[in-house]
Amino acid sequence: MEHLAVIMDGNGRWAVNKGRERAFGYRYGAEAFTRLLRDFSTFPFSVLTVYAFSTENNNRDKEEVSNIYAVIASFLLNRVFPFCRQNSINVDFIGDKNGLPEELKKVFYYHDNSGKKTVVIALNYGGLNEIKRTFDRIITSGVKDVSEKTILEFLDTNKLPPVDAVLRYGGYKRLSNFLPLQTSYAELFFTDKFFPDYDRSDIEFLLSEFKSIKRNFGGNND
Repeated sequence: MEHLAVIMDGNGRWAVNKGRERAFGYRYGAEAFTRLLRDFSTFPFSVLTVYAFSTENNNRDKEEVSNIYAVIASFLLNRVFPFCRQNSINVDFIGDKNGLPEELKKVFYYHDNSGKKTVVIALNYGGLNEIKRTFDRIITSGVKDVSEKTILEFLDTNKLPPVDAVLRYGGYKRLSNFLPLQTSYAELFFTDKFFPDYDRSDIEFLLSEFKSIKRNFGGNND
């Protein structure tokens, strides 16, 4: 396996179940992400993409959205970027920068391409939004003969390998507009655990299960 995508869901529900405000869960979700990032630095796959904030999340209460953005900005600047620099992990972002707060627009352009591993943070990301922006880029480029290869070359993830597996936390068995084209042949894993309860064993179990799957990409099973 080369590329794992993780949907970090259930942060707010985790907090509510503990009798706390949802903002409490987002902080612990960010802490869980730093643990995941630390573990990623030792796992055998080279690309980790995480769903940090979707375009649809903007429909939530304005105060909640503001809290989420503030937590993301703080952890990126104070925890994620320093760790990645120290451990030779590239950092990249996908999503629509329009509508982001100024402090996040600044970090959206942060790119460190000095490492052998890459963490991709999907921020203000939606699959349909990406497809729309992809065709905007194709039209602007002047390409007339649009092939399947052309579409892939203009996606946010054009420099990344296809997603091999998706792990979703939070109990829901859906992708929620996350990388719809990139996950067309991905193996899907779901857990009832809320993301703040992330543990290294979650990924170890996934890797073990993934090894037993015969992937034929539409070909014969033999």
